[in-house]
Amino acid sequence: MKRVLLVEDSNTIRHILKVYLMRLKLDFLEAEKADHGLRLLITQPVDLVIADFNLPGSMDGVELVRRVRASEFTRVRQVPIVLLTGGKAPDLEAKALQAGASEFVRKPISIDALAAVARRHLALSEADTLGV
Repeated sequence: MKRVLLVEDSNTIRHILKVYLMRLKLDFLEAEKADHGLRLLITQPVDLVIADFNLPGSMDGVELVRRVRASEFTRVRQVPIVLLTGGKAPDLEAKALQAGASEFVRKPISIDALAAVARRHLALSEADTLGV
């Protein structure tokens, strides 16, 4: 079973993301802050990270991406990272991608669009996720 790490400070948004991705039959790890997410990523096998761009504390989503990409562990460096934001500034996508994010998605995102993003980065087919 594929494991997704959700790094999002809002319990409500984390819950919505899990509901949106439920049909993909994934296992989830959750972190409210980037530093906790980074610790989980180092200590647990993770196949995909979905993180908020704006996180509380000393590390935002972009800095999380930078630290993951600079990790001493190959397994950690290679994990796909999708950054989500509700921000409207035009330079956010460029900042995310320059830091090494695999994909940048603006909120709100539909259930089908998020499932498609996850399937693409987890290399899952429609058949894999529909139980066919």
